[in-house]
Amino acid sequence: MNKISVFFLKKYFSSPKKEWLRFDSIFMILGIIISVATLTVALSIFEGYEKVLKKTILGVNSHIYIFKNGEDNLNNNDISEISSFLESQPEVVSSAKIIITQAMAINKNMSKTRVKGCLIRGIDWNLKNPPTTYKECISDGNYELIENRDIVLGYRLAKELNLLVGDSLTLISPMNSKITPMGLKPKQQNFHIVGLYRSGMYEYDSKYVFLNLDEAAEFCSIPEEYSMMEIKLKDDEIERADYLAYKWTGEFGYKYQIHSWIDFNGNLFSLLKLEKWVLFIILSFLVLIASFNVVSTVTTSIIERRRELGILKAFGASNQILKKIFVGKSLLISFFSITLGQVSGLLIAVFLSKQNFFAIKGDVYFLNKINVDFNLFSWMVVLVVSLLIVFSASSIPLRKISKLEITEIIR
Repeated sequence: MNKISVFFLKKYFSSPKKEWLRFDSIFMILGIIISVATLTVALSIFEGYEKVLKKTILGVNSHIYIFKNGEDNLNNNDISEISSFLESQPEVVSSAKIIITQAMAINKNMSKTRVKGCLIRGIDWNLKNPPTTYKECISDGNYELIENRDIVLGYRLAKELNLLVGDSLTLISPMNSKITPMGLKPKQQNFHIVGLYRSGMYEYDSKYVFLNLDEAAEFCSIPEEYSMMEIKLKDDEIERADYLAYKWTGEFGYKYQIHSWIDFNGNLFSLLKLEKWVLFIILSFLVLIASFNVVSTVTTSIIERRRELGILKAFGASNQILKKIFVGKSLLISFFSITLGQVSGLLIAVFLSKQNFFAIKGDVYFLNKINVDFNLFSWMVVLVVSLLIVFSASSIPLRKISKLEITEIIR
C-alpha cells in the first residue's frame, strides 16, 4: 500500500467528521459483530462439548485393550508376557487385568422382585494409577472393595432396582451354571453394596457392577484367568492409540487381539468433527449476509466522493490506488468488528457455561452443563474466513471507480 493510500486511510479515521461513525458504518459494524459472535458462541460450545465428552469417554474406558485370540481368556503366563512388554513401552502409563462377564442383578428385598441385566467388572481397585477413573466416579458410598462380597453398583442400575448403599443384591450368572439331577443350576450369590458409580455415561451407569478381581474370578469360576488387559497411554499418545495397537499386534506375532478406543468410539468423534464444520459453514452465511452492508456502505461512499475521486484521477491517481483506499477502510473496520465479535462471543459462551437458568439433560447429552472451549486454530479460522468474506464483498462495488469519467465529474 503506497503513501497516498495510507494518507487517506489516516484521514478517514482522524477526520473531525468521524465518517466511520455514520449510521451505515455503525450498522455494518454491528452486523459483523453479531454474526461473528454467533459463530464464535456456537463453535466454542460445540468444541467444549466435544472436549469434555472425549475426556469422559476416555476416563471410563481405557486407551488400548488386549484380548486372547479366539474364545480363551488370558492366563497368568499371558499376563506376565504382556506386562513385561508394556514395561518397555515409553507410551504406556499403566495397565491392569480385568474380568468382564454378563449376569442378572436381582433385588429380593421388595414384595415384588426386580430383575435387570448387568455387566460384572472384576477390577483391582487398590491400584495407585488405574487405567480408568473408577475411584473418581464414585458418587455415593465407598470405592473400596475390602470384603469379598462388597460391590459397587452403577447408580442408574441401583435406581432401577430400588437399591441404596448398604443394601444387599443377588447376582445370578447363567453362563456358570452347574449340572444337577434337577437340571442346570445357575451360579447365584448375594453381595453387599458399598458404593454407587456415576460416570456420566448412561450405558455404564445402568449396567456396571464392580467386584474385587479375586471375587469376580471365583464368581465366574475362572481362577487365574482374565478377560483382557487394559492400558492407559500418555496424554500426547492417545491419538496414536490406533497405530500403537496395530504395531503391538505385529510385535506379539498376532498372538493377541489388540484394539484401541478409536475402534469403539472413533466414528462418534469423526461425526462430531463433521457436524462442527458443517455448523461452521452454515453459520458463516450469517457473516455473508452481514457483508451485504459492506457492499452498501462502500457503494454509498464511492457515490458521495465522486468529486474527490475525479480530482485524484485528474492528478494521476490510478484506479488501483483508489481501490486500495476503499478496501483498506473496509478491512480495517472489519478486522476491528470481527475481533470484537469473537471476544463478545467468547464472553457470551462463558456466561452460558456459568449460568444456572438453563441446564441440559445429562441423560441425553452425557453432560449436565454447558462447557466451553475455543482454541487458537478455531480463532484464526473464524478471523480469516470472515475477512475473506468481507474482502470479497467490499471488492464488488469497486468497479464503479473504473467507470468514473474525469471530464464529467470536473464539468
